[in-house]
Amino acid sequence: MPVPAHITTEREWFVVRSKPRREDCAVRHLIRRGIEVFFPRILEPVGLANAWATVPLFPGYLFVEIALHRDFHQVIWTPGVQAFISFGEIPTAIQPGVVRFLRDQAGPEGVIRPRPRFHAGDRVRIKRGPFAGLIGIIETPCPERGRIRVLMDFLRQGTSVDVPITAIGLA
Repeated sequence: MPVPAHITTEREWFVVRSKPRREDCAVRHLIRRGIEVFFPRILEPVGLANAWATVPLFPGYLFVEIALHRDFHQVIWTPGVQAFISFGEIPTAIQPGVVRFLRDQAGPEGVIRPRPRFHAGDRVRIKRGPFAGLIGIIETPCPERGRIRVLMDFLRQGTSVDVPITAIGLA
C-alpha cells in the first residue's frame, strides 16, 4: 500500500505526550527501540536554600525523531508513551530548528542551566529573608551556587552579604 502524499518518509521531529510522571521510563524504552529522543530538562533553584533541582522543561512531553509511516506504532506502543501531539488525525511534525535551538541551550546531558540575569552593579531589592525590603547592589553574581553577593549599606558602612538568588529582584 503506498504512503499517502501528506505523510513523508523522511525522519522528522514530533512531540510525544508521556504518561504522568513517566517521562524517564518512556525515554529509556524509546532509546532501547532505536528511536532518537530529546527530553530537555532545566536546572532551577529550590526554595531559599542552595539546593537545585533538575526538572523537565516541558513536563509530560518529549521529542522523537522518526519517519512517521515506519515508526509510528513502535513509538505509540512504547511503555510510558501516551500519545503523539497532533492537530487533526495525523501527528504534526515540528520545525527541526526548535529541537536544534533547545539542544544548543542544553549541555551534553540535555540540561539547560540558567544564565545569570543579574550582573555586578545592578541595584536589587531583597524580597525575602531578614533583609526583605532593603536595596543593595550586586557585588558578585554566583548563579552556580544559587547565591549572589550583595553590597548592603548598613549605618553608612558597606557590608557584603550572600543572598539566595531566589530572594532578590531588580529594584
